[in-house]
Amino acid sequence: MRCLIIDGYNAISKIKEFDAKKDINLESSRLSFIKALADFRHRNSSFDKIIIVFDGKSEGLGLGRQTYGDIEVLFSNKDKDADKVIVDILKISSGKNKITVASDDNFIKNHARAFGCGITSVRELEDLISLKKKAQRSKIIEKDIGNKDQDAITNELKKYWGVK
Repeated sequence: MRCLIIDGYNAISKIKEFDAKKDINLESSRLSFIKALADFRHRNSSFDKIIIVFDGKSEGLGLGRQTYGDIEVLFSNKDKDADKVIVDILKISSGKNKITVASDDNFIKNHARAFGCGITSVRELEDLISLKKKAQRSKIIEKDIGNKDQDAITNELKKYWGVK
């Protein structure tokens, strides 16, 4: 299984679109980020599963867990931060799955390397998930070529296709 593990708050804080929402409402920022990843997952099958790990200060003994289709969202507890949760996931899963880790945190990147996982920067992640928006901006602008040129093109095509 190809899995993308994302250091949640590290990514949100470095992607302007989501960081701006963080100051207004952290939950809104997280949900916008998850939605963008869900959209990415629907149009791109490079990963079978996406796991986002956020720091959470819950009093519970285990991890807080939510699922959005193929996207799993984990919240660490007060005894273990998101970085350590990610490292634990890498320890358990790195030999079984092809894992790519998205983070700019050196602690996480060094552990990902140690477990033989791929690494992508938050900037590269941003480029991946915003691919749809870039494609819309790069549409070819049609230029009006005028009737005379249109007729010339039509006549050339008729000759080429053998149509009178």
